[in-house]
Amino acid sequence: MFDEILACLDGSPLAETILPLARGLSGAARARLTLVRVVVDSDEMATEESYLRDCARAYGAQMKFLTSTDPAEAIIAELERTPGAIAAMTTHGRTAWAEALIGSVALNIIQNARRPVIVYRSHVTDQKAPNTIRTIAVALDGGEFSERIIPAAVELAKAIDAKLMLIQVLPAEFSKSAAPGIPPGDILESSYLHAKAAEIDKKYGIEPSWDVLHGEPGDAISQYVGGMAETLLAMTSRAHSGVKRAVLGSTAAACVRSAGVPMLICCPPG
Repeated sequence: MFDEILACLDGSPLAETILPLARGLSGAARARLTLVRVVVDSDEMATEESYLRDCARAYGAQMKFLTSTDPAEAIIAELERTPGAIAAMTTHGRTAWAEALIGSVALNIIQNARRPVIVYRSHVTDQKAPNTIRTIAVALDGGEFSERIIPAAVELAKAIDAKLMLIQVLPAEFSKSAAPGIPPGDILESSYLHAKAAEIDKKYGIEPSWDVLHGEPGDAISQYVGGMAETLLAMTSRAHSGVKRAVLGSTAAACVRSAGVPMLICCPPG
């Protein structure tokens, strides 16, 4: 159970769009909300103190300055010192390639935090994240790696009293029935998502709903959750280091770019 949300700010209006969500989640989960600002030295801290104090007062939060020339490294170190904390932040990717990378600070934290991270990227400039989450949609692909997000998603759903939904994307060709008279997708739905929902209900005492989508995973998931108000999308990602830069898994990157909803992303080792 997490007991603190670290809302990561950098002094920009874009970074502040995470604050309504951070406050809503911390209030629903009875967790502490701390606004974190990384500065390079005491002079920058003095300059930023009034701004951060005003934000903390407006959102009923505590505030903390970290001193470092590497924001991601400082936030990761803070997470290591506070095992019950979860980081929440906006993404800063802008160009098509940068969107896939979602911004170096956010990506670095996602890759190295060794726990899920809450990220948000709005479709509209400076649009704030929702202040309430009613549904947590968990994206699964039938493999064990994707299922590693389930414990964190269940924990968050229970903490904020949200519904849990499982979604899986199948290739478009699976939309055709495997046998006459069987509705499209029924065989695979019953063999995986239905069984996984029953397993989660038995293990965690929470009964998920589930739905099967068809098409390219990033597009299908983004279109599906993009039309759902007060929804958070949870998934694992195989973020890795490329030749010159770090890269987020293609499905997670597509969802960050296009879904327009907050996300809970975990990059477990392996």
